[in-house]
Amino acid sequence: MNFLEYAAQIQAIGREINPETLKATRAIIEPLLDKSMLDGLKITRDLKYGNDERHRLDVFTDEGSKGIKPVLLFVHGGGFIAGDKHTEGSPFYSNIGAWAVKNGFTGVNMTYRLAPENPWPAGIEDIRAVVEWIKNKGEDYGLDADRIFLMGQSAGGAHAAGYIAHPKIYDGADHGLAGAILLSGVYDFEAMPTTPMEEAYVGDNELLYEERSSLEGLASTDLPLLLTMAEYDPAKFQAQTIQFLSKYWYGCKSEETLPRHIFLLGQNHLSAALYLGLQDDQLAPQLKRFIEEYS
Repeated sequence: MNFLEYAAQIQAIGREINPETLKATRAIIEPLLDKSMLDGLKITRDLKYGNDERHRLDVFTDEGSKGIKPVLLFVHGGGFIAGDKHTEGSPFYSNIGAWAVKNGFTGVNMTYRLAPENPWPAGIEDIRAVVEWIKNKGEDYGLDADRIFLMGQSAGGAHAAGYIAHPKIYDGADHGLAGAILLSGVYDFEAMPTTPMEEAYVGDNELLYEERSSLEGLASTDLPLLLTMAEYDPAKFQAQTIQFLSKYWYGCKSEETLPRHIFLLGQNHLSAALYLGLQDDQLAPQLKRFIEEYS
C-alpha cells in the first residue's frame, strides 16, 4: 500500500476519537509494521519508577550497544482516563522504542496514573518521577540523563506540556530535558471545548482551567520544541496547536522564529505515533533531525 492509499483509508475513518476509530486506525497500520522491528533490541519491561501500580516503564536499547545515548521518553494518550505504554500481543507503542533504537537513540515508554482517581497534576508528577528515575538509574540501562527528549501524544502531549509549563509542581527544579515533542496536544483547557474526559483530569471548576493550562508557561520556555498537528485531527485539537503558535509568536522577546511544527498530511489524531517511521512518514525524519541537533 502506498501512502496515498493509506491516507485515503485514514480519511475514511473520520475525525472523531472513540474506541472504534482507534481500532480502525490500528487495523490499517499494524500490517504495515515490520514484524522483525524488535529484533536485536534489548527491551526491559515494567520497571517500577514509583509506588503506584501504573508507575511502570519500558526501556529500549540496542542489544550490543555500549555507552549511553539520547533518550526518547514517550507518554501515551488515552483521554486522561485510559491508555497504556504496551499491551501484550500488540506492536504499539513498542514501535516508538524500536524506532528510537534503530535511529541511534534509546527509548523509554511510560505508563502514568489515570483520572478521575488521579486528577491534575498527577501527570506532571509522574513525568517528573520518570525523569528522576532516568537521572538516578538511567546509566545502568544505557540512557543519557543529560539528553532526554520528552514526547507526548494527545493527553500525553497535555501532560508533557504541563510538565514544562508548571515547574512549581516539582518545587521549581530544572525540568531536566533537552527538548520536547508534542503530538496533537492540549495546551489551553480554558479554550478547549471540554468533555467528561478532560473534566476528569482538570475538574469541573472552569475558574481553575487557566492556571491548570500550559499555554503561558509553554510559550515562554527556552526549551527546544517540535509540535505536530494532523490533517484529520478534530478541529478543536488543530485549534489548540494554532493557538499555542500564535501565543508563542506574540510572546517572543526578540526576532525569534516559531518552534518547529509539522502539519502531518494523511494522518489522524491517533495515527501519527503509530505510523512513526513507515513509508513517506513526515514525522520521523524531522524527529531524528530534532534530536540529533539538540543532543
